[in-house]
Amino acid sequence: MRLAEIYRPAKTSISFEVFPPKTDEGFAPLLAELRQLKEFQPGLISVTYGAGGTTQGRSLKLLGAIVQELGLELMAHLTCIGSSENSILNFLQKISAWGVQNILALRGDFPKNNPDYQPESAAFQHAADLVRFAKQQTKMSVAAAGFPEKHPEAASLADDLRHLREKVRAGAEAVFTQLFFDNQYYYAYVAAARQAGITVPIIPGIWTITSLKQVQKTAELSQAKIPADLLAHLEKASAAEVRRCGITYAAAQIKDLLAHNAPGIHLYTLNQAEAVTEVLRKVL
Repeated sequence: MRLAEIYRPAKTSISFEVFPPKTDEGFAPLLAELRQLKEFQPGLISVTYGAGGTTQGRSLKLLGAIVQELGLELMAHLTCIGSSENSILNFLQKISAWGVQNILALRGDFPKNNPDYQPESAAFQHAADLVRFAKQQTKMSVAAAGFPEKHPEAASLADDLRHLREKVRAGAEAVFTQLFFDNQYYYAYVAAARQAGITVPIIPGIWTITSLKQVQKTAELSQAKIPADLLAHLEKASAAEVRRCGITYAAAQIKDLLAHNAPGIHLYTLNQAEAVTEVLRKVL
């Protein structure tokens, strides 16, 4: 099923993001986690892909396992910095042959330990290049990433939306946002995107807080702001209370998003079905 069918008007679709396990032994537990999440009838499962293709083999293995064992719709992440046209096309052809119809086209991060890094190929400098290539070479449905608090490298939100508009013009059919903890950022982002002429569905990405240290690190990397009152509460809470608070907070975010007619909810699971299950049972 393609993105336009999953995110059609008058339907709100739940989706989950997972990442490939680091070891072969991790596949069976992850598939068990996904079986648990099937009760929510997800519109799709998105599978991440390491920067520079570092986890490409494991991503492919996980995609194949989900197709064969679970029969769930998929969206494969694909980064392009440093990749050749042939390597990208081979990946797209392989997953397309399995019945995967959707990809999330990403530029990918430059290596942090090499400030002078120059991509070997000039074909893919931006995510829009990958969107355009995928649309030209395949019949796949392509999504792009969006950043309600702007991309860390963008000079301003307006500059960031200009790049998003380029991705949509290149063929992106939906936008999945970076995590955020204040829904007002999402609402303002959607309004600004619409004013900029971007009309495709913009699906909010929700993170369930289960660890203070983890969310602080993630917020630092993504530059997502944790509301001051929420952070103050978490800093005083025990580990168990942090988890309970995170689940309650994520559920409240989702309820508010649904009340404002969000086209879907995309949950970053961290491969932990239990916490996400608790969140959704408070909502659905």
